Amino acid sequence: MFFGLVILSLFLGASCLTYLLYWYDTANGAGLERLRHLSGGHPGRWILTGILTGTMAQILLVLAFPTAWFGKKHSRPKLDPEASEPVIFLVHGLYHNRSAWWLLRRRLVRAGFRDVVTFEYSSWKRDFQGIAAQLIQSVQQVHTQAPQRPLVLVGHSLGGLLCRAAARRLSGLPIGGIVTLGSPHQGSRLAVFAFGRLGRSLRYRGPLIQGLQGDDPSVPYPRIALASPVDNMVLPMEALVPVDDHWQLEWTQPVSHVAMLYHPGVLSRVLASIDHCRKPEKES
Repeated sequence: MFFGLVILSLFLGASCLTYLLYWYDTANGAGLERLRHLSGGHPGRWILTGILTGTMAQILLVLAFPTAWFGKKHSRPKLDPEASEPVIFLVHGLYHNRSAWWLLRRRLVRAGFRDVVTFEYSSWKRDFQGIAAQLIQSVQQVHTQAPQRPLVLVGHSLGGLLCRAAARRLSGLPIGGIVTLGSPHQGSRLAVFAFGRLGRSLRYRGPLIQGLQGDDPSVPYPRIALASPVDNMVLPMEALVPVDDHWQLEWTQPVSHVAMLYHPGVLSRVLASIDHCRKPEKES
């Protein structure tokens, strides 16, 4: 019992620390007015929700993380080339692994998306461009199995940026859309504290981020950025907002950065976004 309380206190303390940084940055910038507006004048309640969801999400992350050590690194289902539904690619964020998607994957299968590919990478061995090249190769390999089926790329945090980079070089493939969760589309000020060159390369409006700007507005597929207004890892808040006008920004429930992977309401938004990517012509 005592040991459990100590562990819980450590997770709670870590969550509180990140939200101290979040509040300092938000209270001294343009994000404060946006937070007040989105929260209906109750930013404190939303920050408290962020702290609590952040604590629980970190516990879930630690418990689920080892499950990715078993089985294949990249899950590639045997595809039915005649099926109509898209193939879903899931790309995790920095320092994470494919265990990030255990809950969303279950919901996707229940919703009728049978073919879900989880792409996994190391946050220590390659730089951003090297990982993006691996993702491109993985998408191309899957595409050869079912050339007519659309491909929807879904990424959490850094994974969303990898999806953006990959899609640029996959213009000849039937990309159905991109959905990002809590991705630092303009980088993050917290990147200066990151371990490893990959994490530090995500500096706020740094060279890597600048190189990702200017997506081709003529591409026909939807690009949807889901963002939590109390994201405690992407600072400032405006860094969650893609600068390209052809991206659709949607604010989600006020949960922490990692909790976006587990919150039922956020996952429902992800499913709705994927469904929109599947049939945008019917909703436009």
